[in-house]
Amino acid sequence: MTDRIDAAPARSRVGDKPWIGVVANASSGRGNGRVQVGRLVRELRARGFRPRIAWTEAERSSLVAQSADDTGCRCLVAVGGDGTVSALVNEIPRVPITVLPTGTENLFARHFHLSRDPLQTAATAALGRPIRTDLGQSPGRRFTLMAGFGFDADVVTRHHAARVRGGTARTTHRAMYVEPVLRSSLGYKFPPITVTCHDPTTGLAETLMGTTVFVFNLPRYALGLPFAPTALGDDGLLDVVVFRDPGPFRALHYLWLVVLGLHLSRPDVEHRQVRRAEISSASLVPVQLDGDPAGYVNGSPGSSWITQVLPGAIDVLVPPMP
Repeated sequence: MTDRIDAAPARSRVGDKPWIGVVANASSGRGNGRVQVGRLVRELRARGFRPRIAWTEAERSSLVAQSADDTGCRCLVAVGGDGTVSALVNEIPRVPITVLPTGTENLFARHFHLSRDPLQTAATAALGRPIRTDLGQSPGRRFTLMAGFGFDADVVTRHHAARVRGGTARTTHRAMYVEPVLRSSLGYKFPPITVTCHDPTTGLAETLMGTTVFVFNLPRYALGLPFAPTALGDDGLLDVVVFRDPGPFRALHYLWLVVLGLHLSRPDVEHRQVRRAEISSASLVPVQLDGDPAGYVNGSPGSSWITQVLPGAIDVLVPPMP
């Protein structure tokens, strides 16, 4: 695959073909990103578009900047998994986005019924209808799916460290999570986490306590499990789910309740819909955003990790109506 970003100026000249930006991750999923990009590029060209492709972080930033200033840009396509989508969203694109999923979970793409077929992705990019979609905002970073605090984030942090061992990110798959889950089960201490929720109608604050906390923008997480089944992605709200009790066996039990769809009826699981939540702890608590490590709630007195909704922050192109 040799396509790169075109050297054309940021604003299209009269008579130029409309163009579509492709933000690609060659190593997503099982490493088939380059093959899928090649197929997508051919389909876009067949539809009369001029693709511009970004493989690196610098190229991605340049491409998003070009799209913001160019009325000839139809949309941006993320080719990769949820991490690729998150990276694109954090460039704050001003044109619609869509996704050719090539990752492990592809939760964002699955939520919007986006196909793995490059032919279908080209059709969506060319003819799709935009859906205005909320995002979550945490300190310094946006998220599309969820923020996680505690045991789950510890697993994500360990998995990421193993994946980038030696400085080069390896392709990933679900089996790679077995070792970090076991290590977290043996090593994570489950410190208490305080969640301050603000009622979206009255603004009144409520304090919840737990040991694993999620803040969802979209309803599903790993394995497609509906942790927050009422999360819509376009309601101007985030769904907070707090699991109270500590320990790896309790975490496994909670996971089984999620599989059964019974977790939100439990007295030791809290669920709130909010526009803003503040997460704090007396201990260091790991944080993940969209399945990538994002740092730690730092444990300092009076400090908190503020998470809030960004209503209608992005347009997502979905398949045209049949």
